Amino acid sequence: MGASDQSGTGNGPGRMLALLDRLQFVQLRLAAVALMVMMLITVADVTLRYTLNRPIPGTYELVECMLVVFVFHGISAAFLRRQNIVIDLVDSFVGERLLAILIMIADLVALLCLVVLIWAMIAPAMQAYTYGDRKLELSLPLYLLWIVALAGMAGAILCALGALLSGRMTARDGSK
Repeated sequence: MGASDQSGTGNGPGRMLALLDRLQFVQLRLAAVALMVMMLITVADVTLRYTLNRPIPGTYELVECMLVVFVFHGISAAFLRRQNIVIDLVDSFVGERLLAILIMIADLVALLCLVVLIWAMIAPAMQAYTYGDRKLELSLPLYLLWIVALAGMAGAILCALGALLSGRMTARDGSK
């Protein structure tokens, strides 16, 4: 799995990190499959459209659906590994202790932003379910996409919380 498996099957932070590693691994693979589906269906649609004048119906909506999977399930790994985009303005001239505090603050802000985002997503998800909204060509209920997005966000929140609580990486240990 990763560096977090060092504690084996014991309890505590090592086990929590091992579970979060598995979660982000599954979410990352799901995002990779969604990306492959988007690429393959787009290539097939364009090829059939320009060679046989027979586009694949629902391609645009399928790509939209896969984009939801890709985005919301692909971000967990970045939060758990602390591989978000950062600008290192003060890293070179502050001490290790202050740097660790800054990283903790950044983790906390990221976690709070994710919580606010998932909170803002709940009302539109409920509306999509209540009104029975559907994709036009695929006739897929939109609330299913909201469930996928909310599940991905829940995983991202767990991974961001795990990064905050673990303190296993700092900006100077090669995680830039």
